[in-house]
Amino acid sequence: MDPATRDTQLRQAAFSHVNRLAVLRGGVLDSADLAGGFEFGGERIPLINPQRGIFKPRRMVHLLSIKTVFPRKGARVWYDDQREAHRHIYTGDDVVEYSFMGTDLNSPDNRWLLDAMQRQIPIICFLGTSPGRYQPIIPTFIVGWHPEWL
Repeated sequence: MDPATRDTQLRQAAFSHVNRLAVLRGGVLDSADLAGGFEFGGERIPLINPQRGIFKPRRMVHLLSIKTVFPRKGARVWYDDQREAHRHIYTGDDVVEYSFMGTDLNSPDNRWLLDAMQRQIPIICFLGTSPGRYQPIIPTFIVGWHPEWL
């Protein structure tokens, strides 16, 4: 199977898995739900990297998911999207800002974001709603690239 076809099939399997879980869990998933990944072709495929917000599984060609976290009380806020994503959504904006990984636009994580935007690849956004809990938004599309915001 060619890589593009496999990527599309993996993406659809991930979307279906997350949508099924969301229905079972009342729309909000926890860290354990995300850590479990999903099964594809007898193999476990992760949904996220627990340490990073931007994720592309090794078996995929393109970005699969982004994740925002809702910081615990008193915890450090690493990226502006931890504050701003919720404000955008709750005020009815259909575009949410998501921060680049670090300051290197050429890092793999940031290149995956650019690739997904240029190709209009649908991804999963796991929006942190409280510490360790996420609302999946499927499909999500990256619609802008603003390196001047670094």
